[in-house]
Amino acid sequence: MTKKKKTTMSVPEMQRLLGLGKTDAYWLVKKQCFETAIINGKIRIIIDSFEHWYARQVKHKKVHRPPPGKVLRAESYSPQELAEELGIGFSTIYDIIQRYNIKTFKVDSWLRISKRDFLDWYKTQTRYRTRADRARDAALEAQTMTMPEVAQILGIPRKAVYHILLYGPDRDKFDFVFIAGRRRVTKESFERWHADQSRFCTEIDKTKSVFSMQEASVLLHITYNDVRQMIQSGELAAEKCGAKYLISRDEIQWILLQQENKHEI
Repeated sequence: MTKKKKTTMSVPEMQRLLGLGKTDAYWLVKKQCFETAIINGKIRIIIDSFEHWYARQVKHKKVHRPPPGKVLRAESYSPQELAEELGIGFSTIYDIIQRYNIKTFKVDSWLRISKRDFLDWYKTQTRYRTRADRARDAALEAQTMTMPEVAQILGIPRKAVYHILLYGPDRDKFDFVFIAGRRRVTKESFERWHADQSRFCTEIDKTKSVFSMQEASVLLHITYNDVRQMIQSGELAAEKCGAKYLISRDEIQWILLQQENKHEI
């Protein structure tokens, strides 16, 4: 004979299942967290209703059983989970929720965001990326460079990079892609352009006795504009030859030594 499936349990049974005190157990009943019935003059908890509630909350945990909130976690995010999903700071996610009016709801005073509402917002923007999208972007990022990276390679201000890549006479030589809403130049097109020009150098003969401002910026790992400012302030000694400044190898080595000493302090 097939054993009939149990459909209800007593309040003390629920109390032991959740490891609660008597007062806390009856408080859940009073709040009508799940359906109950009066059977033989006693309160009985409808098990299906209890399990439905258990899967959609995170505060109470069954003793020696799987953690609560299985359905809740499958259908929504906590702010912390969403921050981790997007790879951003905890405070930033609250700013996003408020700025874009993303719908939220509370479960036992805990803030949650429906995955459906999150996806509706996510499709409207390109700046923030999920784990899956970041993984897909990784291969493309390896083949491209940001504007600041180009500026660092060329040793020039970012503003000058934008002029070269977007508005200069060679702008048609560059290929771009957009990742997370940011423009990136392909390494292949940049290297092709770099090989066909002579103004910007990244490989320098360090045995020379003097260097141009452009070469000095590369050797000192700073921007061209930084070199100009250092010359104007007297921090970097340079000799003016016509319209150009030349910096001696000894001066470059002295500045590098000062930089090294600063890092050690």
